[in-house]
Amino acid sequence: MSADVSMNKVMGNSWLAAILAVLELVLGFVMLSFPMLLGAAAVWVAGVALVLIGLVHLWHVITRAGQRLWSLVSGVVYIVVGAAMVLLPLASLSIITMVLGVSLLAGGILRLMVAIGMRNEQGSAWRFFNALVSLILGGMVIWSWPSSSLWLVGTIIAVEMIFSGWALLFLSLAPKQSA
Repeated sequence: MSADVSMNKVMGNSWLAAILAVLELVLGFVMLSFPMLLGAAAVWVAGVALVLIGLVHLWHVITRAGQRLWSLVSGVVYIVVGAAMVLLPLASLSIITMVLGVSLLAGGILRLMVAIGMRNEQGSAWRFFNALVSLILGGMVIWSWPSSSLWLVGTIIAVEMIFSGWALLFLSLAPKQSA
């Protein structure tokens, strides 16, 4: 059964969708109370996934002809990075947080350049506002680094869970359209 079909079954049953939405909301708020735990768990899960992907690449070295060198190199890199994430989740979280902060800052700079270049067009004020928000967020993450590593990734995941839960709840409570 595809994910699309099973999601249609869930959304077709508004009570089940509402229960799942409330569960996601509750878990989101609980995880918002433990952002460091959630961030470290997310890094650990990502690390395990990278190790498994690396093993698949190494398996391709043995079983597939062609591009063996690429599979070997990428498999080893995946395994090393994944193992580092599993064994050193807080250090990995710190690196991910810095990359996120630098990405926000770089994105803000690019958005600012676009906003300045398109300053006479409709919506340019919103582009400028978007650039400022990215610059401020990136600056906040970098300025408070490495202490922001302890809460940022987990907070982002928890907030996403909360908004996803609200969206699912509102969809489940929306009046059904007749066919």
